[in-house]
Amino acid sequence: MLLGVVTMLIFWSRDPAMWKWLADDVQENAAVTAKPNGDTVSPDGNLAETLVSGPNDQQPLEHSQAEYLFQAVTDKEPLAREEMPAYWKLMRWSMTESFDDLWERSRKDIYFTHLAEAPEKYRGELIGLKVSLRRALAHEAEENSAGAKQVYEAWGVTNESRSGLYCLVFYDKPPELAIQPSIHEEATFVGYFLKQFTYEDAMGKNRWAPLLIGRLHWRENVTRSALRRQRNDGYLWQWLIVAGAVVVLGVAWKRTRPSGNQNLDAMAPPDHAAIERWLENGAPEPEGSTSTTAEALAEWDETANSESEPRLATFPKQPANSPFGDVPNDRHT
Repeated sequence: MLLGVVTMLIFWSRDPAMWKWLADDVQENAAVTAKPNGDTVSPDGNLAETLVSGPNDQQPLEHSQAEYLFQAVTDKEPLAREEMPAYWKLMRWSMTESFDDLWERSRKDIYFTHLAEAPEKYRGELIGLKVSLRRALAHEAEENSAGAKQVYEAWGVTNESRSGLYCLVFYDKPPELAIQPSIHEEATFVGYFLKQFTYEDAMGKNRWAPLLIGRLHWRENVTRSALRRQRNDGYLWQWLIVAGAVVVLGVAWKRTRPSGNQNLDAMAPPDHAAIERWLENGAPEPEGSTSTTAEALAEWDETANSESEPRLATFPKQPANSPFGDVPNDRHT
């Protein structure tokens, strides 16, 4: 039984799934310490935001210039070259303030349906969203007025948009965010709405998504964290059960194991002198024996050695004609 438990432990330890939780935790908690844009990581592990000086949408002149650039923007079309000046102006606006400052003054009452029905009304509006991300990409940036070397693009949905995707563009990437074509991450985004951006879905059908440019903060995925804790608790219970079984088996084996004194008794040498005395003198009379026993033995020896008396059968008390008795005298010829 103990050998079976040890074999089971070895089998479990060789299963990669037993250690996958450790690899997942290491990958999820890994922090990026070097960035193509030359950004740095703060002592607490969070990405230090890139800030530049300059005007933004709060200055009337900047706002009027953006209104002029927005005239080249066309909704429900791919991003065109003539739309790039407006694109980079919104990017530079987002770089002049921290995420917290942008989030504080952003609007949280503009939903997917508003951007679908009246995009021109909300163009250039600063919007705050809580997003469930499904995809993240990185792009090398061409020469631009914002001075960006690389930009990131994430796709996700909100509770209000349901299956309607948002296209989110940002400059600073959180270290926890994985750049992969398929992810399940939670984030908070604040940025400026540019246009309804057309894309082709996996079925080859043309769809559109609101395109926003700003800053993104990673949030912990509560569901995934709960599943990870539940999985770790399950592994803990498995190891506790196995450890308990090993302890019980060890106690049972110790109780059934013969003691040292028993082993010595079992290995004691035989008394050869007593054996020789028994062979020479015969078996001693047992205590409490009577003379009747000795007389019966003497009578038996006398009868067996007699020449006149017929010899008794081997089993004298068996009846005649039995398989164990002698043949009756009247049958002798």
